[in-house]
Amino acid sequence: MFERLERLTSELGDIVDGLEPGTFSGAEAARLVGLFTRLEHLAAAGKALMARRVDDSNVWRGGPDRSAASFVARHTGMSAADARRMVETARALDHLGETDEAFRAGRLSVDQARVVARAATADPGAESELLELAAREDLTTLERRANQIRAAGETDEAARYERLHRSRALRTWTDADGAACGAWRLPPDAGAEIMAALEPLQREFHRQARRRGRIDSWQACGADALRELARRHLNGVDRTSTRPRAHLHIRVDHTALARGHTEPGEVCEIPGVGPIPVAVARSYAQDAVWSILVHRGTDITTVAREDRYLSPALRAALEERDPECVVPGCHERDRLEIDHIVPLAAGGPTTVANLARLCHWHHHLKTFRGYRLTGTPGAWQWHAPDDDTVLRC
Repeated sequence: MFERLERLTSELGDIVDGLEPGTFSGAEAARLVGLFTRLEHLAAAGKALMARRVDDSNVWRGGPDRSAASFVARHTGMSAADARRMVETARALDHLGETDEAFRAGRLSVDQARVVARAATADPGAESELLELAAREDLTTLERRANQIRAAGETDEAARYERLHRSRALRTWTDADGAACGAWRLPPDAGAEIMAALEPLQREFHRQARRRGRIDSWQACGADALRELARRHLNGVDRTSTRPRAHLHIRVDHTALARGHTEPGEVCEIPGVGPIPVAVARSYAQDAVWSILVHRGTDITTVAREDRYLSPALRAALEERDPECVVPGCHERDRLEIDHIVPLAAGGPTTVANLARLCHWHHHLKTFRGYRLTGTPGAWQWHAPDDDTVLRC
C-alpha cells in the first residue's frame, strides 16, 4: 500500500507542478475543480481514519505532544481543534455505515462528515436524509438541518440551554501576522443581544466609509463596531442614548408558551439564531428590547395595504419568516432589503405573502436585470431572465 500511495502522490505532484491554468477553458477548469475536490475528500478520509489510529495506538505518547490531536496537528499543519474534530468524526463513523461508506468514497468533505455524524449519532434514523441533503445542498443548509435534528432529540430544553450556558467561552489569541483574534461561544439569546448591539454601529461605520469614498467590507465595519463598544465602556460614555434601541424577536407557539415547554412540531426560537427554552422566552416578556412573536393560528397574510408602508406587525412577521436572503443557496443575513414579489406598480399588495427579504445583490438583479422569484416560503425558486431555468446562488 505504501509504495502505491507514494507512486500516486508523486504522479499527482507532477500533475499539479505542470498545471498552467491559462491553457484550460472555463468548462475544463470547472471539471478539474471537481476532480481535485474528489481527490481532496479521499485524502481527507484517509487522513482522518489514520489519525484515529494514531490516537488508539498511543504512538504519540512519550513525545512533546499532550494529545493525539496535538500530534496530528504538528505533523499536518492543522490546528489542534480541527485535528481533534477530525479524530472524533472518524470515531463516530463506526456506528454510521452509510456515512462511513460515503466518506471513504470521497462523496463527503471532512466538514460534511462531521455535521452528518453528530446529528445522525443523536438520531440514527436521520442519516439517509442528511446524506441526501449533503449531496445536493451547501454546508450551511446541511448544518441548519442537522442542528434541528439534534435539538429535536434533546427533550429537556432547559438542560440543553444550561449545557450551552455552561460551555460559554471567550478565547483570544494573536495570529501569525500579529493581529488580535478572538472567538466566543454563547447561548442563542446572549449571542443575539451582542449582535444587535453591534449592528447599529456597524451600519454607521459602513455609511461613513461610503461617504468618504472608501470600500470597507461589512465584516471590517463589524470589527470597528466592536472596538467602538469597548471604547465607550472604557471612556464611561453615558448609556442613555437618543438612538433607537435594537429590537430582537423570539418566535414561539402559543400552546408552548402557555404550557411552559415545546412539544414535537412546536417552536420557541430566535429566528436565524436557534432554539431557546420557553422559560427563557417568558423571562423576556417584559423586556423593552425583546418582542415575543406568539403564533396563535392568525393568518397574517390577510393583512394588506395599497402602499409601501409596512406596519410593525408585518415587518416583524417578515423578519421572522425570512432571517436570510430567500434566494436558494444565498445565506446572506446582513442588510437585507424588502422586495414586492409582484411589483406594487403591477398591482402587487403589501402583504407577507407578496413580500420577501433579499440581499442587496439579488434585489438588484430582480429589480434591474430581469431575474424572477417564484414559489413560497421554504420552496422559493430563482429564475434567469427570460427563461424558466431555476438557479442557485
